[in-house]
Amino acid sequence: MAAAGVFFALYGSQYSFGTAARMGPGYFPVILGWILAVLGVLIAWPAWFRQGGRIVVQWKNLFWSVISIAFFALALKWLGLVAATFLTCLLALVPSAMPLKTRLLVCASITVLTVLIFSVGLRMILPTWPWSL
Repeated sequence: MAAAGVFFALYGSQYSFGTAARMGPGYFPVILGWILAVLGVLIAWPAWFRQGGRIVVQWKNLFWSVISIAFFALALKWLGLVAATFLTCLLALVPSAMPLKTRLLVCASITVLTVLIFSVGLRMILPTWPWSL
């Protein structure tokens, strides 16, 4: 995280910085890059000195998370926001031990919130249903 912040700050410094009153194209990436770098160091610093066992990577959870994100990226255009969000949530919950009814309720809730936030609240132009393309 810190390395990404430094990269964005240095890359953004190629553009005109400007001032706080008249921001240039480099202002936003440089400021956010340095904030990201500082936060990365503040998060990582205690972990370097903490005693304890190694963290075990849960590969199954990681796999299904990546698959669900890729599915959403591919499915949004063809299935619409509602179906893509619901199915993405179901894919992300494959390794979960929660009952099917709970999974369906969680996915329905996330789908409703997603539509309310992005389509209604932010008025993003997204296909809501497959037939609204």
